[in-house]
Amino acid sequence: MNNQKIAALYTRVSTEEQQKGYSLEAQKDALSEYANREGYKVYDIYEDRGFSGKDFNRPEIQRMLIDLNRNCFDTILVWKVDRLSRNNSDVLNLIDQELLPKSKKLVITSINMDSTTSLGRMFISLLGTFASYERATIIDRVNSGMKKRAEKGCWNGGIVLGYDTSNKKLVINEEESKIVKEIFELRANQNGYKAIANKLNSKGLKTKKGKNFSISGIKLILSNPVYIGKLVWGKHKEWSLKRRNGKSEPITEQGEHQPIISLELWDKVQKINEYQKQAYSTNRNFNGNFLLTGLLKCPKCGAGTVMSKSKKYKGGYYYYYMCQSFHSKGKTVCSSNLINKDMVEAKVINFIKEIVNDENIIVGILDELKKENVLPNKALLDDLQVYQKKLSNTITKQEKLDEDYFANKINAVAYNRLVSSLQKEIELIKSNINELKVKLDSVGINLTKDEVITALQNFEHLFKIADNQEKKHLIRALIKEVHMEENRKDIKKITFWFSSVDVLRPNKVRRTVS
Repeated sequence: MNNQKIAALYTRVSTEEQQKGYSLEAQKDALSEYANREGYKVYDIYEDRGFSGKDFNRPEIQRMLIDLNRNCFDTILVWKVDRLSRNNSDVLNLIDQELLPKSKKLVITSINMDSTTSLGRMFISLLGTFASYERATIIDRVNSGMKKRAEKGCWNGGIVLGYDTSNKKLVINEEESKIVKEIFELRANQNGYKAIANKLNSKGLKTKKGKNFSISGIKLILSNPVYIGKLVWGKHKEWSLKRRNGKSEPITEQGEHQPIISLELWDKVQKINEYQKQAYSTNRNFNGNFLLTGLLKCPKCGAGTVMSKSKKYKGGYYYYYMCQSFHSKGKTVCSSNLINKDMVEAKVINFIKEIVNDENIIVGILDELKKENVLPNKALLDDLQVYQKKLSNTITKQEKLDEDYFANKINAVAYNRLVSSLQKEIELIKSNINELKVKLDSVGINLTKDEVITALQNFEHLFKIADNQEKKHLIRALIKEVHMEENRKDIKKITFWFSSVDVLRPNKVRRTVS
């Protein structure tokens, strides 16, 4: 990078802020004016439109961080700290772990403060703390408001089949309500979830989002009390952080909206649901261990497969892999395409064993591994060189600080403060160096043909002595996907994690590993 200052301009506005008139353009204009006045060349403008500032999980800020690591600019310009993030730890980690080690900086243009000065970092930290507090306050205020609305039976937002939202209230959608009624009536007549989904899909009916109906979607509809005029709010708190661990006692109230389903029909359906749930819990256990779950693909639609079983003529069960789309959405989406479990698993295991005995395959694997790791190795080595140079410079600073202290050029208080800061920086740099070395060790390709053969032969030995769960892990360590021919008896293609070379002999049916 030459002597000219190069800046990245970052702007953000949330969906709610857009509705209130906040503007990305105004931020961009202010940042561009600042860059021009201070002599910065603008490398790029990164704009996250409609994203919350709760964390860095935004596409444009991620693109900016990638460009930062590519050394494309030396300064990040933002109008206010909360545009970057409302999480103070995110801001400080960016400064301490990404910018400072690379001799780069963050500038808050509205107050003309940058992160390289102690005063600037202090103000940025304070502003970040206020932004975090403001976000927490907003969340509390919103939750409090939603709770009060729920207690009054008011709708708190979201989409639900059978209703539209008008002026924050649920209004019956006549066409969709017919679908809801049909779903409840089919269930009351003892139809299963998949049978209901299949009947709706065969008619070309769609969900609120325009998709095919699935088992899980039907279950949600049949257990949603909104259809009898009630509202349930607060089943989970802080879902984005706690997920299902945030489960809490919900508020259930009579809603303002009109019901679609009668209480009599609702009660009948709930009894059927509960009966089936108990029966399912009793009979759902599979004795078969499915080694290829998540790996084997449907030969017709390419979806994943799930477990299936059917009774044998004289007791016991046949076990199969079934198309997941058929299982959840019915025959209008795909067919069952049952694949015999024992047959396909045996073929996949034999497929792996063939690799061990084919020298041409081993050579191809080695070539592929070496080719795929050239660029990662170079990038890691470049990063390692940068950190090693940085470590050397920081240690030199520490030694100079020691000399100044013993020469009475600085007092003990200043020395302790400065040496503590340098020591933390040295520890951070060493940690980064160690991580890079570990990565280099893991991707470095110095394997010989004998080592690859030995590894694969060890796989065969380990597979023989492994239990069912260990066998699953071993197979997943090698295989990414398994594809079958349409006859559901022959393997069409196996995708391994390590290679994309053809592995079967020419005299066999043409199948590939990728």
